[in-house]
Amino acid sequence: MNRTNFDTARAKCKLICNVCYVDTDVLNDVLLDKGIDPNAEYNEEDAAKVVESAILVVNGWVETSRSEGGISTSINHEAVKNNIVFWCNRYGLDVSELLGGTLSSIENGSNRW
Repeated sequence: MNRTNFDTARAKCKLICNVCYVDTDVLNDVLLDKGIDPNAEYNEEDAAKVVESAILVVNGWVETSRSEGGISTSINHEAVKNNIVFWCNRYGLDVSELLGGTLSSIENGSNRW
């Protein structure tokens, strides 16, 4: 089965953080910024850039609750960090560059609206 760069990056986002449902425009933009055509067929030559794009999306993402509670803090941040470290090591990416000071959550989002 042939997959696009977009499909592969979206799948990597879910592998990093299983509750990360990626916005199409955001992922397309990040892939394009890395010089990757989102609609092109995925190939191993672009694997590191696709994974890096997925990590950037996950880092910038905060799960929006589907209830009236506002912003969810139910993400296991330590597990997400461990997953990012795993994928960085697997593809030779700089962990300190991609993980430095990220993955914060909002405890009470109601004051931000």
